[in-house]
Amino acid sequence: MNAQEWEAAWAPYDADTYQAALSYIDPSDVVLDIGAGDLRFARRAASRARHVFAVELNPARLKLWPETAGRLTVVCADALRTAIPRTVTVAVLLMRHCQHFAQYVDRLRAAGCQRLITNARWGMGVECLSLSRQVVFEAAAPGWYACRCGRVGFKACPPEWITAEMLQRDQSVENCPGCRLALAGGA
Repeated sequence: MNAQEWEAAWAPYDADTYQAALSYIDPSDVVLDIGAGDLRFARRAASRARHVFAVELNPARLKLWPETAGRLTVVCADALRTAIPRTVTVAVLLMRHCQHFAQYVDRLRAAGCQRLITNARWGMGVECLSLSRQVVFEAAAPGWYACRCGRVGFKACPPEWITAEMLQRDQSVENCPGCRLALAGGA
């Protein structure tokens, strides 16, 4: 299976993953669920948020829940190409094999979305990211980083600088070496 097939594949997550994502949603939030699958997360989020827009590309998955009403709006479309409502305050991207993380971040920022709940950067666990501009890689402290492009890594430093505390934290950055390589046509 290639990377695009992995990204298009849908499989439900366990209850703990959904609960972790839900814990970041406030009653005043308007949520965009990207790649909503059969709506099992979107329906949970709709009971907690002001409104949920669930975007799913595959219409066969949406047939499992034909009724939508109230605080849930279902859109059968490609989330990379459909308009993002300007009222969205938080997006949810539960997609460990996401190949378009940077495009989602850019589109969400352009729409004024404030936060992104995801497991796509590290490929495990759920985190809630601020979509405000982050420190550029060159200005970041040594240690673990996660870039807005979706890449993660460790910014090198002399071994004697490494502390247990440094190994436990990560920082959000922009314009990492992987971004520059991609712009140059490398990866």
